[in-house]
Amino acid sequence: MTHYFSNAPSLAATFCAPFFATVSQAQNDVDTTVELAPISITANPIRLPSASLTTALLPEATGGQVASGSQLGLLGNRNRLDTPFNVTSYISTYISDIQARSIADVVAADPSVRVVFPRASYRDVYYIRGFSLFSYNMGLDGLYGIAPKQRYPAEFAERIEILKGPDTFVNGVSLGGSVGGAINIVPKRATYDDVTALTTSFESDSELGIHVDVGRRFGEAKQFGIRFNSLVNDGDLTLDDQSSKLGATALSLNYQGDRLRLYGDVGTQRQKVDAVDWVDTLAPGVNKPPSIDDHTDLGQPWASFTSKDSYAAVRGEYDLTDQWTAFSSLGISTTETTGIFVQPTNLKANGDYLAAIRSFPSNGTSVSTQSGLRGTFNTGPLDHSLTLATAYWHQDLKAVSTAFGSYAANAYNTISQPKPNTSAIVDLDDIHKTSQVNFSSVALADTLSVLNERVQLTLGGRQQSIQSDSYAAQSGAKTSSYDRSAFSPALGVVFKLNDYLSLYGNYVEALQQGPSVPNTALNYGDIFAPVVSRQVETGIKAEIGTWFTSLAAFQITQPNGNTDLHTNIYSLDGEQRNRGLEWNISGALLAQVRILGGAMLIDGRQTKTADGVYDDKKAIGVPKYQANLGLEWDTPVPDLTLSTRVIRTDKQYVDAANTQSIDAWTRYDLGARYSLKGVMDKPVVLRVAVENVANTRYWSSASTGQVSGISRATPRTLLLSSTFSF
Repeated sequence: MTHYFSNAPSLAATFCAPFFATVSQAQNDVDTTVELAPISITANPIRLPSASLTTALLPEATGGQVASGSQLGLLGNRNRLDTPFNVTSYISTYISDIQARSIADVVAADPSVRVVFPRASYRDVYYIRGFSLFSYNMGLDGLYGIAPKQRYPAEFAERIEILKGPDTFVNGVSLGGSVGGAINIVPKRATYDDVTALTTSFESDSELGIHVDVGRRFGEAKQFGIRFNSLVNDGDLTLDDQSSKLGATALSLNYQGDRLRLYGDVGTQRQKVDAVDWVDTLAPGVNKPPSIDDHTDLGQPWASFTSKDSYAAVRGEYDLTDQWTAFSSLGISTTETTGIFVQPTNLKANGDYLAAIRSFPSNGTSVSTQSGLRGTFNTGPLDHSLTLATAYWHQDLKAVSTAFGSYAANAYNTISQPKPNTSAIVDLDDIHKTSQVNFSSVALADTLSVLNERVQLTLGGRQQSIQSDSYAAQSGAKTSSYDRSAFSPALGVVFKLNDYLSLYGNYVEALQQGPSVPNTALNYGDIFAPVVSRQVETGIKAEIGTWFTSLAAFQITQPNGNTDLHTNIYSLDGEQRNRGLEWNISGALLAQVRILGGAMLIDGRQTKTADGVYDDKKAIGVPKYQANLGLEWDTPVPDLTLSTRVIRTDKQYVDAANTQSIDAWTRYDLGARYSLKGVMDKPVVLRVAVENVANTRYWSSASTGQVSGISRATPRTLLLSSTFSF
């Protein structure tokens, strides 16, 4: 039996700014297969995989930046031409090439994704197709609630996979939902080739880092694998008075037998960010925010957050026959975040604002499981790829908010304030759990295909149950509860006109937990009942020689929530409807030139609002268009690659009435990478990159919901790194 392991990452990285570089093409084209037994099963990457190969990583696509397919939860790994959804999978080579420090740096390459929380903060929050996705809603090898809650080190990822649109059908329900799209992290695992790499890094102003990556396979048939990653970053960043410390370790074990495959992943990390940045809010009547130096700290040097995370996950697969495979996975994680922050509120055109001092420590434990049976069979002329699966996710959470008053300040003349007496912050050990959630589901999916899989129809659905209880922190008394079940149907279709061109469409529904009230609203702590969102999508995909492109049209509707500017009460108000066109392109345009990017035209509207007050108004934080263009060029100078990227985002509205907005913005990035030979002729890769090379000053995003406000852009940032392979 032939099993496919992920390509060994070159670890030669470039930068994550818009002028990137790529390691030599040879490094991007390594084919790694492991022969474990005399029986050979070959999976055609353009066809649906057998049951035993549905979790094997698909090979990288031409260009060495993205993969030829990705995981689709319930449906297993699918080649992108065989997928009735729009998906992109960024590979480890690209992650290292752009010197990505977190998942946010990787998804910045996607025109459908924007980061809506300041880079100078301690967490990542995204908008995908105009809907929010929190970092704690990302999957870790398909399991929700297991990855570190605030930020995940991108250096530990083999693949970063983005599925556009609701993912409830393929992945199940996550805590905050993922209506616009989902992000899944595939951790690094041992490859056929040995990996021993040491990477040193520098980020302006003075943060230094070191990353160790070691991987080996053992056994007569290389059936045992181990991969170890560890990194430490420490130093000052570009925001005034800001510094960051991160220590993280991850260990991956796996066994690849004739019929049995086992995987285990454990990790721990601790992050501390001083002078932490936050989203800002505009004062009523202020049409546009003032232009503020991006280096200016609108908070205080003593504002600091510390997060600690530990996780463990195991997964097993057993081939009952050549056509049927049983699978199961289990993950558990613990998380804790403590600290104090300053949020600029009521920001005025002259720079005046009211700085609110707050704290909301939290900790929690999550348990996530999946089990199922996957197989293939025929009924007459129809070929079937069937999956029956169950999923369960449980979380116990403690969280409490404390306000320490506020002070008047001005963004153009910031003044240090004494740190308040924080003795009022509640010790998490002294309170009861404040919430408990249980998500459970049973899902069935059948992909029927005819004409040598030229026509594929996926039918299925997920019966879901959401049970949530809230409790008073001090007494432990239950304050609210709901228990709701619903069936979410799904339909997907693929018409493959030939091996290189396919048409696709889908209809999916998503049941998700009701929105949580942001901590800035008066009714913070309220939790709304589950809501149902829907998507309709159609598109075309083409593999044209050495490059790939796709065009999709979609509509997503979701019950909407807003914070009233006058009452400061957050409530569900009507529906948000996002319609859009999405274009993606990747691959090698020429032998030495690679492209990665695309554009999204989107019309986000509010509908069905109370008394029609905001009907047809633009949705908060949803621009008319977003565009990305990244290019890499292998210059005539041997082993020297230059890169560039441009990111463009149109004007965004800040409030539901569309009276406040932030301007359109453009960011330019540059990079270069040079590869040379080091010890024992092993490669050494040197990288340099500059993000926001023009040092453009702008407000990058507006958002609503649990994170409501506007975020400042990151100023010009220099990135340097060197990777030594041994």
